[in-house]
Amino acid sequence: MTSLRNIRQVLVIVALACGASPTLADSPQTIEMQLAGQDGKEQHGYGNNQWLFPHDTCQEPELKLPELASENPVFYAAKYGSADDEVFTFVIDKTPDSKHSYNVVYVDANNDNRIDPETERFPFKLGSTANATPLRIPLSVTNGDVTASYFVNFSAFPYQDKNNRKQRVHANLRNSSYYMGEADFDGQRHKFIVLDLNSNGRYNDYEPKLFKGDRLLVDLDHDGHFRSVDDPNKNESFPLSRFTSVAGRWFSILPSPDGSQAKIAAVDPPLGVVEASPHVSRVTLRSASQTLDLVFHDGRAEAIVGAYEVHKIELTSPQGKALEWRLIARLKNDRPKVVVAKGETLKLDVGEPLRVELDIEPQENRARKVKLRMQIIGKRGGTYLYNDNRETVAPPGLIVLDSNERPVATWPVHNGIVLGENGNSWSVPRSFNGKYELWPVVDLPGLDFETVGREIEFRDGKIVMP
Repeated sequence: MTSLRNIRQVLVIVALACGASPTLADSPQTIEMQLAGQDGKEQHGYGNNQWLFPHDTCQEPELKLPELASENPVFYAAKYGSADDEVFTFVIDKTPDSKHSYNVVYVDANNDNRIDPETERFPFKLGSTANATPLRIPLSVTNGDVTASYFVNFSAFPYQDKNNRKQRVHANLRNSSYYMGEADFDGQRHKFIVLDLNSNGRYNDYEPKLFKGDRLLVDLDHDGHFRSVDDPNKNESFPLSRFTSVAGRWFSILPSPDGSQAKIAAVDPPLGVVEASPHVSRVTLRSASQTLDLVFHDGRAEAIVGAYEVHKIELTSPQGKALEWRLIARLKNDRPKVVVAKGETLKLDVGEPLRVELDIEPQENRARKVKLRMQIIGKRGGTYLYNDNRETVAPPGLIVLDSNERPVATWPVHNGIVLGENGNSWSVPRSFNGKYELWPVVDLPGLDFETVGREIEFRDGKIVMP
């Protein structure tokens, strides 16, 4: 008689034979990363920078300065790493033969509170806000008990705006190196990069907003490039989060603060379900530690448990039809707050109904020129931009009716011209006299809009202000 123990052994053997062979991705990995990009030839991602405000005096009183030639050197204080003394002083100066422009920058590159006049002196060219050639400078940045090389691009330029009325020489710093290694995410080794996208000398900051944290890149197709694509199973660019979906599988990816090591482990995070209206195709949810790019199928998507804000909503033409249109809203203020609970379904109340609003205002010192702003407003206040790169859909437009409700003018408008927050100019015909109704026209198959028109009075093509 066959024993129960023998039956169990047979079942185990059959299960192992039929199941997929375990790969390195199934086990925790510790990846030793190597500093890359020091030569400046490769740049991955265009991240944030440190904007350096000018000071007349050094912000580090104990710093030993070299002899400066200029009567008005400009000092800057940058912050890198997590050491107790995280301030790096930069100072721009003029050589005696330079009559007008700053042309030398001194840097306390190793943060030892002393600027060496030989090894920490770099010639540079003062730029402008439109054109500034960056100077690559190597720093030594400390995180914990690790001090490592860190390369920055330094630019300086005259600048003023409404908050900085007096023109001064401002500067900025952008990280120009990164860490690279190889990791297994699907049974194969892939190039794997950690970027300090917010340029603060640390490589383990979550990215709760675009460019406000760090980023991961994985070369899934082995072509040497790292692309951000719509297909989540092929996407190769990921905001650093508590959990990251790579090639359709969830991982915990933890870079060390200095970037020299990354710990990777496959995980099964707790999940809930998010439901949305039929035209919602993608939604980006963000919290302080997690970014989710949800792709909806039949109005549903799985999401990691947590409390989030809605940052981006994408509406597309109905599934099963050729993609005819796409509306995208990036929410900047008053973002809806949602909570995803384990095993429960959250109904996401965004998107439709939609309304189209039109604003019109005269432009100063420009007779018969008015500024038009046509906006598609969704539920919960999202403002949607129209993807007009598709010939299958008529572009949005404007129709003008006279007092007898007869159309007297039409004007096609496009995403980059009128539709959106910025708007653009419209030349009003001189023949416009009296009251007219201006109505926005947006015709996207499958979508219904509430349109909000404006009644405007003109005299010889000029707006009559109330």
